[in-house]
Amino acid sequence: MYGVGDIISQPFKAYRENQESKHMISGSLNFYILEMTLVRSKGLTLRLFLVVFFEVLFEFLIINLLRGIGEYNNLVFLFWDKCLFFSLLIVLNATLTQQKIHFSIKLNKEQRKLIFTLTIILIVIGLVNKGNFLSAFIIGLIASTTEEYLFRGIILVTLFKLFRNSKSQLSRILFPLVISSVLFGLEHFLNLYSQSLFLTVVQVCQTMAMGFLFACIFVRTRNLLFPIVCHFCIDFIITAFWGMQNNNNVSFKSSIFIIILYLIVGFAILMPTLTDNNPLVKK
Repeated sequence: MYGVGDIISQPFKAYRENQESKHMISGSLNFYILEMTLVRSKGLTLRLFLVVFFEVLFEFLIINLLRGIGEYNNLVFLFWDKCLFFSLLIVLNATLTQQKIHFSIKLNKEQRKLIFTLTIILIVIGLVNKGNFLSAFIIGLIASTTEEYLFRGIILVTLFKLFRNSKSQLSRILFPLVISSVLFGLEHFLNLYSQSLFLTVVQVCQTMAMGFLFACIFVRTRNLLFPIVCHFCIDFIITAFWGMQNNNNVSFKSSIFIIILYLIVGFAILMPTLTDNNPLVKK
């Protein structure tokens, strides 16, 4: 027989058991979600690694092929090489990382003015250095489009997804930026085929900082067009003034200055995104 106390306590016991059951189900569900997130992250990391592996392998094979036939510095061969490379990147992204490419030519009035001003400046520089104008344009075009598509369009966006569960906005942004910039710099060790070790190491360090600048521009604008334009401008100006084979002596001090300049400008561009709700890095 049940006493009065047992009768009164029955609903409370049932309620408590119901709540404990809900907590157990919720805990199991959270564990399952966490486990699935880790599985997806591992899969995405592997696919990103494969993209980087196949693009480095392609570059290595093409460089050796062009050197073998004596056409390594031929603009026509370089152009078609990068066309094939760009096609490969599109296929790799479509089959492996499957990232949406944040690219748009819909610009506001101020942005159109900026692009127009940069175009006029580059034309003037090109006319002053007519002998290098064509090579500067082609080098700027093929380098900016392929490298920005790969390192900012695919790698950086994928890294944002891998780090989106980080606790702070700072880590969700900075870790992907640093990793993608380091990879961008290391890619330029392939230039050892055409220049000295010292010049290549200096270039690698500079391009890491340059990659950080381009990544900051991408995060701030959320549009791949702007790092492409910035990348094109830098490569165009360098090639227009110094040509394709820039083997001039590079001082350590000037390199440090350039690296620091890239980093300072990059952080200045990036700062507003560390506090706002940027959809590129949302959790």
